Amino acid sequence: MSYTYQYPHPAIAADCVVFGYDGKELQLLLIERKNDPCKGMWAFPGGFMEINETAEAAARRELKEETGLEVPALMPFGSFSTVRRDPRERVVSIAYYTVVEPTAATGGDDARMAAWFPIGELPPLAFDHDEILIKAFLQMWKDISTEPELLTMPGHPEMTDMLLWHCEKALFSPLLRTAPDLIQSLKPNEIFVFGSNLQGMHGGGAAYIAVKKFGAVMGQGVGLQGQSYAIPTMQGGVETIAPYTEEFIGFARQHPELTFLVTRIGCGIAGFRDEEIAPLFRDAVRVPNIRLPESFWNLLGEE
Repeated sequence: MSYTYQYPHPAIAADCVVFGYDGKELQLLLIERKNDPCKGMWAFPGGFMEINETAEAAARRELKEETGLEVPALMPFGSFSTVRRDPRERVVSIAYYTVVEPTAATGGDDARMAAWFPIGELPPLAFDHDEILIKAFLQMWKDISTEPELLTMPGHPEMTDMLLWHCEKALFSPLLRTAPDLIQSLKPNEIFVFGSNLQGMHGGGAAYIAVKKFGAVMGQGVGLQGQSYAIPTMQGGVETIAPYTEEFIGFARQHPELTFLVTRIGCGIAGFRDEEIAPLFRDAVRVPNIRLPESFWNLLGEE
């Protein structure tokens, strides 16, 4: 008689981040989803692991079924287990990455189509795949530093330098790390970062949105609350805000599983200018899970 586990348990999935390098530019292989959830959106090839296969075998099978491609190596770089990351059920995904020479890809199975995209021209990604992409770049950046032989292809001696350049551009620039101007909803792992006051009277601007939509608590003026994080901006000059931005950046470093979407804190009701606030986030540039407003990036890039 087979044994049935009495407690709920999650489904396991595998996702493939396939970078393509043709000697000129770095590209990314994506599939357009044929079915809900996220029907019509672009995502990484991947799917659920079957009961009789390993996670890597599942990744290779899904890649073949959805794009027609087979790759020589897949390198694991992380598991993604945020609760509610998939609306269907509790899903934990194991992610792999590789770098190959781009070849024709054809959508199949759950994929309406498959296509290569230049890194600078990516469409919005489904589920938490933008987070997965950042982590893939971070792992590739580390691998180039420690085991560059893993990321070379015959005929492309410049490849590791090019990959390093793309990794740093993705991780430490606005390319993949610009917060939306208008934030109306959050993914389960995202945190809305807003300007507050020390009394926690969240009555206007982004603070009001934080209370209404993202779990901010009246009377709490600092730190994490629900899916929001408060940075006080109304207690004095810019120098009084700096300790709280430093505290926030340290908190983000300690929580790489979360993605922090920073609003233009202090630039509304508090009356500061972007030129005054952006420099407070200089150290955030080196923290891959912090996304900054475009106006902050523009100013930080000028320094």
